[in-house]
Amino acid sequence: MSLQFDPQTGKITYRGKEVGEHVFKDGRSTVRLNIEYKGDDDWIVPLSWFAYGLSKLPENQPATALLTVETSEDSIAEEFEVVRYLIEKQVKRGGYIWKFHKNDADEWPSPLHGHDYDKGLKLDAITGEIYDVGTRQRCKTLKSRDLQAVQSNLRESKDFKDAVSTLVDKTSVTTAPSSPQL
Repeated sequence: MSLQFDPQTGKITYRGKEVGEHVFKDGRSTVRLNIEYKGDDDWIVPLSWFAYGLSKLPENQPATALLTVETSEDSIAEEFEVVRYLIEKQVKRGGYIWKFHKNDADEWPSPLHGHDYDKGLKLDAITGEIYDVGTRQRCKTLKSRDLQAVQSNLRESKDFKDAVSTLVDKTSVTTAPSSPQL
């Protein structure tokens, strides 16, 4: 049984119990949900579908990437056996497409990272480690030459060259020490 919505009252019910409401005020819709359900080992499946639905809301769409770098399927140096959180979606086979944002809201897994939204992965562009977004587990490692190619693309971008210089090349502008006061 799915959620039921009564447009007259704005009430949302599940199995006969009120679990939420829809309020339309000042030209805006607000939906409140409070749902509890029991499940066995598959309890995460309904939750993942709910999360998937929330991810489709306009306010949860990723920012436009300033730079996109593509690496091939064979650029992975190492894969790890970890539980991965997979949204029920057909993922095309082939290369990885890493999207980098200048003002990314989070700095996980590092301040310089790219997103492969189709595969639910994040690339740490400093170390080459690749993480599953849902579980935050390291699941792959990019080959060294492919990591260097990604870093080179970032270095050539005016928006990311300072970050690469500071975080990858470990160089920073230093000032000469001041003369000691006598």
